[in-house]
Amino acid sequence: MEHFNRYPIILLGNGTLHRGCKMRQTILAVLSLSAIAALLTGCGGDMVLLNSKGPVAQGQSDLMMTAIYLMLLVVIPSALMALWFGWKYRASNKDADYEPTWAHSTAIEIVVWGIPVIIIGILAWLTWWGSHKYDPYRPIESDKAPLTIQVISEQFKWIFVYPEQNIATVNEVRFPEKTPVNFNITSNFTMNSFFVPQLAGQIYAMAGMQTQLHMLADGQGIYRGFSSNYSGYGFTQMRFLAHSVSDAQFAEWVSAVKAGNGTSVNADAVQKGILDKVEFATLRDGNRGKKQIEAIIAKASTPEEKAAAEAMKPYPTQPHPVTYYSSVEPKLFESVINKYMSNYHGDDHSSTQVEATAHDTAASEVTVNAEQPASQVVGE
Repeated sequence: MEHFNRYPIILLGNGTLHRGCKMRQTILAVLSLSAIAALLTGCGGDMVLLNSKGPVAQGQSDLMMTAIYLMLLVVIPSALMALWFGWKYRASNKDADYEPTWAHSTAIEIVVWGIPVIIIGILAWLTWWGSHKYDPYRPIESDKAPLTIQVISEQFKWIFVYPEQNIATVNEVRFPEKTPVNFNITSNFTMNSFFVPQLAGQIYAMAGMQTQLHMLADGQGIYRGFSSNYSGYGFTQMRFLAHSVSDAQFAEWVSAVKAGNGTSVNADAVQKGILDKVEFATLRDGNRGKKQIEAIIAKASTPEEKAAAEAMKPYPTQPHPVTYYSSVEPKLFESVINKYMSNYHGDDHSSTQVEATAHDTAASEVTVNAEQPASQVVGE
């Protein structure tokens, strides 16, 4: 019994010693957890931002790490000094200098203000330089001709149109390795963000507007793409795969899709015919979940309200299956943009453009008809 009574007294009898031990234990615990987290992240984590596979993503990754290292020049010494000051001026240290009248040190002021100002200046220059160097609108220099792909952010999926190849895909994009890819991006509903982190930075997709993103893959591989901007309950399903393949594999895939045999390349894909406006309209998912729709049906007070609720499509719980289209309606991408290009009076610019085209056609026909008798007279 005496043994058990004596042991707590040894630990608690000297309060300052106990606090010193607690501080060391806390520091060791924090460092141990940090080391374990770093090891786990490095071994099993998906650190795509630090595993770049293209020149744009690599440059952005280097810029980010350079900024982090510069900021650590302040963070690490500050953390170490905070721990050292706490240890040096602990209550049990009777040898620490006690200077209650100390108020100023020019050397300290130069260090604590000068170093951060220099670092902030360097960071500002790096930010300015990187913003121009890795501008998403800036084309990538290459000996190979770029590939143009039109991207439409739909609810809730990604649609890729190849205008030069006259094919389209859903939730999958393929392009040759070491070839610049020029993405023209828009949205058919709310704002989204197109992001393939291992190849390039993110760029917004906005209705009625067209943004651009240039990327290049250094080699073959499959990279994750997704929407990095919340756009509704189903936005988590806006995921796709970007395939970087050889030139021969890309040509083979294009030929297979155009021939209606894209499943020979990807057995999990769905092959369809033409992607026109009618088919395009079927690709939109609903705004509400299944249980929400059931609740609306249960609360419907009229047959019309019940029918409207039953007609609702639920938002997806799984990504839309990869789909290939062997052909695309001309100007489909432009029509999606024009649909939202209305003025303050609510006029649709797309319809105005159609009317203008019809007017020009009619005018040309009138001109031809007016000139025809003259030509006939000359002929006679």
